[in-house]
Amino acid sequence: MENISHHLDECTSAAPGISPGIVENSESLLRILFNPDHIRDGKIVESAIPVKDLRIRGFSVLRKKHVTHGFISSSIQDMLSRPRKSEPKIFEKVAKFEVIAVRAIKFENQQVFKVIDTALKNNLGHASIYIAAAEKGEGFARKMRMRLLPLFENRMSVDELFKP
Repeated sequence: MENISHHLDECTSAAPGISPGIVENSESLLRILFNPDHIRDGKIVESAIPVKDLRIRGFSVLRKKHVTHGFISSSIQDMLSRPRKSEPKIFEKVAKFEVIAVRAIKFENQQVFKVIDTALKNNLGHASIYIAAAEKGEGFARKMRMRLLPLFENRMSVDELFKP
């Protein structure tokens, strides 16, 4: 059985020594998207959000107010330079969506996803999305993932993202 215990308290940081603060509802989140990992034929694929990430590891996102154009561009280049056995990655766009939209997703009147500050020393803007009820299993997580996918439709270039 998988260990699914992780920090799910949205009112405290999972990285207290380095955190810029808890993730506020008013913040924007970002996810860098690549073809073919996240997008195929211009459409978001289900596997863009791994169920294991939602249940166990945390689905990585960036907090827009804590990252820069340079950081995003450098992250994209780093990801593109990693060797792959399959077809090469192609940068598509950055998905931008609101924390409040993630937290507003409900099932049986319960919040489905938690957005947690998981700052890293080299990435203070790191946050993670977890399914709130991982104990409900993989099938439940798969169904709920479908409610998160539409948020990835608002996609833009790095320049558009940081346009004044």
